[in-house]
Order: sequence, then C-alpha cells, then structure tokens
Amino acid sequence: MLNRIRVRARMRIVKTMNKGRLITIGLAIPMILLAFSSGPDPRSDGGPGGSASACAASGCHTGTAVNAGGGNVALQFPGGMTYTPGTKQRIRVVITDSAARRYGFQMSARLASNEANAQAGTFTVVGSGTLILCQDGTERTASGSCRATAPLEFIEHSTAATSNTFEVEWTPPTSDQGNVRFYVAANAANGDGRPSGDRIYTANATLTFSAGGGGGGNRPTITSTGGVTNGASFATGVTTGAWTTIFGTNLATATRDWTGAIDAQGNFPTTLDGVSATIDGKPAFINFISPTQVNVQAPDLAGRTGPVQVILKNAAGESLPVSAVAANEIPGLFLFTQAPKRHPAAVRADGVFIGPAALFGSAVTTVPAKTGDIVLFFGTGFGPTNPAVAPGKVFSGAAALVSTVQMRIGGVSVTPTFAGLSSSGLYQFNVRIPQLANGEHRIEMQINSVSIQTDVVLTVQN
Repeated sequence: MLNRIRVRARMRIVKTMNKGRLITIGLAIPMILLAFSSGPDPRSDGGPGGSASACAASGCHTGTAVNAGGGNVALQFPGGMTYTPGTKQRIRVVITDSAARRYGFQMSARLASNEANAQAGTFTVVGSGTLILCQDGTERTASGSCRATAPLEFIEHSTAATSNTFEVEWTPPTSDQGNVRFYVAANAANGDGRPSGDRIYTANATLTFSAGGGGGGNRPTITSTGGVTNGASFATGVTTGAWTTIFGTNLATATRDWTGAIDAQGNFPTTLDGVSATIDGKPAFINFISPTQVNVQAPDLAGRTGPVQVILKNAAGESLPVSAVAANEIPGLFLFTQAPKRHPAAVRADGVFIGPAALFGSAVTTVPAKTGDIVLFFGTGFGPTNPAVAPGKVFSGAAALVSTVQMRIGGVSVTPTFAGLSSSGLYQFNVRIPQLANGEHRIEMQINSVSIQTDVVLTVQN
C-alpha cells in the first residue's frame, strides 16, 4: 500500500508536466445531437452516416447546437498520432464545460478509406461505466466482435458519469490499413434531470500508419549496466514476482501508471500504451511507464538463476536484449527517501507513518518510532512463500516466507511477528521496536546470506 501511495504522489507531479497531445477539432455541421443518460444509439458520434433524428429512447435529452456551449471535448493519444498494427494503445476523452455536472460520450474508429462503414481495429472497455455497441444496436461482448454486415463499433458511457474523463483501449488493425479516423461526441449535462439545457461537443482526429511507431523512430534502449534492478533497493538483477525497475531511453512516449488497466478478474496488464517487456522470454506485468523508467512485476522464473535476457518493446520496436542476473532472492526495503538519508517506508500498526517529524513537510504527517511500537516495513524480492503466490494478479492476504529473515535495528536482533507477502510482490514485516536510545538506528536485514541495501535508518524518539 505504501508503495502505491508513493507512485500516485509521483504521478501527480508528472501529470502537470506531461499532459499528452490534445486534439480539439470540432465538426462544423449544422445539426442537433442527442444526449442520453444511459448511452446513445449507434452513430451518435458525429461521424459520417450519423443521424440527428428525434430521440427514440427513454431518458434522452435534447442538447444545444453542436459546439455552441462554450466548452469542448478533447481526444488525447498518449502514444502519439500514429498506430502500429496490433499494438494496443490508450485513448482518453476529456470533456470541458464549467456548467456541467454529468458527462457522457460516444466514439468510433473508422478507416479513412471508407469512413461511413469500415471499422478500424477494436475497442476494449477499461474499468466500469462504458460499453460497446455494434451499429445494429446490439451490445458487443468483451471478447466478441460485431457482425460482418454491421461492423462499426461505438464505445460510449453506460451511465452518466461525474468525472469529465473517460479512458478506453483501442487495438489497431493487424496490417497497414491507411489512416484511421476517430470521431467523438460528448454530452456536458447540467444534471438537473430535465431533457434540456445539456451541451454537445464533437471532435475528430486522425492516426497514421507507422511501421516503426510513435516514438519518433527511436527504438527503446535499456541501460546496459544497472538497467534492470530491484524496484526497492535498485540492486541489479531480477527475482520471481519482485517489483523491478527498468531504466533506459525512449522506453515510452507517455508517463502514467496502470490505473484502470487491471481487469475484473484482478489480472495485471502486460501491455500499457503499447509498452511491454519480457524477462527470460516471459511477459512481465507493467505497473508504470515513462520515457526513462518502466516499473514491472517480474514473471515466474521457475527457479531460474543466472543470466536472463530482458527486452522492452514499444510502438517504435524492440530494444536490444540486455542481460540481467536472476536470483532466488534480491531483497530490498521500500523507502520514503533516498537522500540525504534512507528512511524506510514504514507505518505504525495504528496507521501513522513512521519517520522523522515533518519528513514531507506539512503534506503528510510522520512521527518517529519509539520503544515498544509495532512498526510495519515493506519490501520486495525476498523469495518464496508458503503458500506460493503467483505474480501478475491481485493478492490480498498473508503468505509467510519459506526462509527465515534475520533482522537487526541499531545492532539489536529482532524477530518479525510476521514476515511474508501481504500484496502481490509486496513483502511486509511486522516488528516490535526494541529498547533503543533516541536517534537514528541502522536497519539490517538478510535472507539466505543476501542483504538489503545499506544505510537504511530508523528514527527513534521515546
């Protein structure tokens, strides 16, 4: 949990710097579009062949003239304005209207060679609140397809949303089909429950084919030395199920985490905005991507030790393989800070964060530990558990370490009351703080003679 908090805090900073590419081209067509609280009929996206006839479904609201409300709808393509055949990418629909309280949309993807009737690729629902209709009005199943006689897909809201942002995934055609045209119509509703006063906006955008993808022609490169590391300690190497950090250049064109990409069965994504990685030929599970850093959970390496190949792939192609050393254990503690001192990501049993006072200023309260406190520490890469927990899937529970971990704080040996997995890839250690003087005390941990990173310190104030 603490690691996820750390990732989200980082994303809040990054998002202000990298908002993706906005496309806000409006369709200058003299018609009235219709808005639906439960999702519109097919061909309500403002694209060719659409109808502006009177509403036939209950719960329909007549909107204002298209794009006359003072706001807009924007299409965001974090992976750039090209597509690589078969490489899935994320698309965001962002609706802006200062008066809106509820939001909805409908979008299609069409081949530019036949915009009226030719479907381009396949949509995938992300999370809840959206569905996919075929042009004949039937709902497309998650793994199905529309009939050949009614091939167009329309992804839309299934219920009115309070958020102005929708995310979907789109898998391009498996070969070069020329330009792909996206059409979207959005409803910015006032939420008063009456069939009037809502505002309709449209936009469209074009993706072009790219054999090498949207990374500006630059293939990803994994740093050859120290490019594959434990995600907590940054010690080089890789371990089954451990959170692992890959460093390099041109790794991704977007910066984001996996929000919305874990499926209903709790399976972690192996591709995020077209970025994927393999370790020893097995797909890794993608947690976070950016141009210079990708965080993954390593797959099950089935006891493999020694050199393994790591390859990262994005829309621009595959990286050259980089060799990393696989081991049964490469332990590391997650940290709140790396400098000037390494303070562990720790929480008292009552939920209070442990660290020097004002470690994060006024943003988050931290307090020093004291003798007798039960403190929870978190790490990754500590090795097998009983029961075994397969990587790549949500896990919540307790799976104890098979091997015994040795731990000392300030030179005093302590025995965790629990040592094992509490979440997928995340190890938890519950420790009663021994009698220690006020000050900073070094934390040492070792499992099967392999140690965590050095100079991790716990602040104590009795």
